[in-house]
Parts: sequence; structure tokens; C-alpha cells
Amino acid sequence: MMKKTVFFVLFLVISLTSYGQYRWEVSAGGTFSKLNLDNVETTGGAGFFVNAGYGYVMGVRARTSIVFSLDLLQRNSEIEGVGDAETLQVGFNPKFRYLTGDGKDRFRGFINVGPSFRVNTNFKVAGIELEDEAYEKLIIGGVYGVGFSQMVGEMFDIMAEVGVMNDFVDNLTDANSKFFDVYARVGVRFRIYDARR
Repeated sequence: MMKKTVFFVLFLVISLTSYGQYRWEVSAGGTFSKLNLDNVETTGGAGFFVNAGYGYVMGVRARTSIVFSLDLLQRNSEIEGVGDAETLQVGFNPKFRYLTGDGKDRFRGFINVGPSFRVNTNFKVAGIELEDEAYEKLIIGGVYGVGFSQMVGEMFDIMAEVGVMNDFVDNLTDANSKFFDVYARVGVRFRIYDARR
């Protein structure tokens, strides 16, 4: 019985990977972030966003995929009368992506949606780094984007995306302190083989 189970699982994995399509992508861009605080005025600030992802494409027309991304994100916002609040975050962002058109189209639009799990590596207010207990380490949020990709040659796509990000949990301990971001990024997607169908 055990041998049959192992064989079935192995067969299932081989079947899924034989029909799957794999794509790597790297992108970077800017963010415009605003830290929302209770009873305190804040304004937005500019930062950067670097993303490296691995996509698993599904469906006979390659219209849906799941993209697993690693992020490096700088978020800045000015607190009125205090100074800049800034943090550097690293994290993981699994996204569901829906693409328009067919797999062989050279130009395709897409939408992304998914959760984000990020760690505040530090947090500074007015240039002073806060103690570890003054800010939350794990930040859970959401990412929502729209964009397009243009096929270049047989193996590469150039891509561009704009979207928003929001936090579901607070950044500062014992304070309502969630970031809301608008981002724009450009990048390149590489297929291990020409997987367009």
C-alpha cells in the first residue's frame, strides 16, 4: 500500500510539472507611502521597491498563474511636527495573476492580487532608530496591481505594473499605524523555455 501511495504521489508531481510553465521575473520601481496615524497629520514620502519572483503558469491558454515573490521595500512618510518615519522591509508575496489574451499573444495585460508577509528590519522616526519593542516585526498586508507585458524574442517579456499596497496590521506597537502605498515598477520576465501556448 505504501509503495502504491508513493508511486501515485510521484506520478502526480511529474504530471503537474510536465504541464506547468515556469517563469522568473525581476522588477524594481518606486513607492509613494503614507503612514496613517490617529489624530496626527502625515504626508506621503517616496521610497523604492525591488521584487524577484517565480511564476507557475496554469491553464491551457496560460491565462492564470501564481507568482511567488521576494520583496525589498523602503517606505517613508512624514509625521507633521516630528519628522520622517521610515522603514526597510523584506518579505514574501504570493500573488494570483490573471492575464488577458492567449498564450501566444506578444502583448498581454494582467492583474495581480495577493497577501504580503513582510518583516520590519528597522524603523526610524526623525532619523532615530526605534527600539525593537517599539515596532512590530511581522507586517501582513495586501498587494493589488495591474500591468502589461510585451514579448521580446522567444524567451523574454518586458513588464510594467502599477498598483497599491495596504497593511492589515499596525507597524508601531500600541498605535494605529498602517501604511498605504502606491507603487510603479518595471522589469523583465524570463521563461526557462518558450512556454507560450
